[in-house]
Amino acid sequence: MPDHHSYQDPFYGWTTPKAISLCVQKLKEYSSLPFEAIRKLISMSEAQILKEQTSSSSLEVLMKFSKNYSISIEHLLVIFNGFVHVLRLALKPPAAFLKSDIFKDDLRDLKFSEPIIAEFNNILFGSKRDQLYNAIQERDRPHLPLLQSFDWNLDVTLTTASLSRCIEPLLFFQFRTTDNRCLTFE
Repeated sequence: MPDHHSYQDPFYGWTTPKAISLCVQKLKEYSSLPFEAIRKLISMSEAQILKEQTSSSSLEVLMKFSKNYSISIEHLLVIFNGFVHVLRLALKPPAAFLKSDIFKDDLRDLKFSEPIIAEFNNILFGSKRDQLYNAIQERDRPHLPLLQSFDWNLDVTLTTASLSRCIEPLLFFQFRTTDNRCLTFE
């Protein structure tokens, strides 16, 4: 089978993002970190993408890991950020373009270990795949204000002159949007 690099770019682009390279570097520095802790960090990164906010429980778990495994919170945040970055970049192209084998090869090129590659593969090609893609699409979609209310009024003024009668209509529109703006047109 030909090398996929001959016909497809890696999911992360031509250059390795700094967040991912720092994550791999910290994982090598802290190779004594048990895989269960790494698995928990990867599942927290999945939850981060689905919720798009870091909860206080996530921070508590990171603090607990910091104490239990004698790793600084800053280094844990670098690893966590790298995992979130990998998932976001992998979810950017449409689902049909990213294949499991190609994704695994790209992660090997980034120098991730095999258990981490398997865990990422289970997340991206598992049961929550559609939820992850929907969450990313919702986040990347432009959010414009919605129309909250629309009021209109029609005033007709009748004038009589010695030469002719004149009807002067006046239309008045008022839009209220969800960002509390009021737009008025006459």
